[in-house]
Amino acid sequence: MDLERVLLEYSRQGYACAQIMVKLALDLLGEDNPQLVRAMSGLNAGMGKSGSCCGVLSGGVAALGLFTGRGDAQEVPHEKADEIVASYANWFRDEYGSDRCFDIIGGDFSLCTSVCPGIMEAGYDKMVELLEAYELLD
Repeated sequence: MDLERVLLEYSRQGYACAQIMVKLALDLLGEDNPQLVRAMSGLNAGMGKSGSCCGVLSGGVAALGLFTGRGDAQEVPHEKADEIVASYANWFRDEYGSDRCFDIIGGDFSLCTSVCPGIMEAGYDKMVELLEAYELLD
C-alpha cells in the first residue's frame, strides 16, 4: 500500500486523524464501517479541536481495539489487549513528548496539514508492528 497516497486521498475526502487511523485498520481487515468512522469524528483534532488527546493516538487505540477488543457479550477480548494498547500509547508519548494535540502542534491548528500526516504514518506503522508482533494480522 502506498500509505502517503492513501492518507492524502482520505484527507481529500474530508476525513481527519482519528477517522483515518480507524479507516486504515478497517482497510487491513478488508471491512467498511461508516458508523464507526462517523463516531471517530468526535476525536479528530484533539477531540473537536479542543487540543486534548491527539486523534492519531485515540484513533490508533480505537483501531487496535478493532483487533483486540470485545464486540458482544459472548466475545472474549484478546488476552493481551491492554498490553497492546498501552504499548501504542506509551510509544506515542515517548515519540512526541505528549499525548495532547495542542502540545504536538504547538498550539497552532494551521500546522495540522504539515505535522499530522507524518504522525499518522508513524502511528500506522506502529499499529501494524504491534499487530504483527502479537500475530493479529493474517
